[in-house]
Amino acid sequence: RNKGAINNSISCHLFRYLSSYHIVTHFIRQISNKEMLVKKLEMIPLQVITRNIASGNLVKQYGLEEGKELECPVIEYYLKSVQIEDPLINKDHIVAFGHASSDELKEIHRNASKVNVILEDFFRRRKLKVVDFKLEFGRLGDRIVVGDELSFDNFTFWDLETDKKLSVELLVGEKEELEKTYQKVNELVVQ
Repeated sequence: RNKGAINNSISCHLFRYLSSYHIVTHFIRQISNKEMLVKKLEMIPLQVITRNIASGNLVKQYGLEEGKELECPVIEYYLKSVQIEDPLINKDHIVAFGHASSDELKEIHRNASKVNVILEDFFRRRKLKVVDFKLEFGRLGDRIVVGDELSFDNFTFWDLETDKKLSVELLVGEKEELEKTYQKVNELVVQ
């Protein structure tokens, strides 16, 4: 019911927070409870997923123990394509297919790493552990910029007090619980 307003609230707050750490984003300002004004980007067709804890695909594909803290974050690239179900691709694919240059990929990786450190600390202080999250990037002139959104839809968390996993995918079909969780995450973010 209020998902659009909650996601907008979370995204606006997190974009402002990242800006305070000199992360360049497309965010300009919030213009209503469901809208934000952003800079127009030439989007790079990638979903960049940063993983801090073994969960989901890492457990299924690599046989890791669920909940294992990784020695270092894993940054994965997925080609954004509904037709072929967003396949995992590597840096060579990205450059060879013309989606981004080697220098742009270095900037994307550096930004994803920096955002991870900032958001891990931000959420830890709110009693949430960042399991993984998704970023998207675009070009603003010759700069690589964080774009799209930073809502609950982009994250998997673990509640540090209860060890309960919080993600949209886990709560699909549990409408009432999903609404409560969206509201809880929003309250934690904007506190």
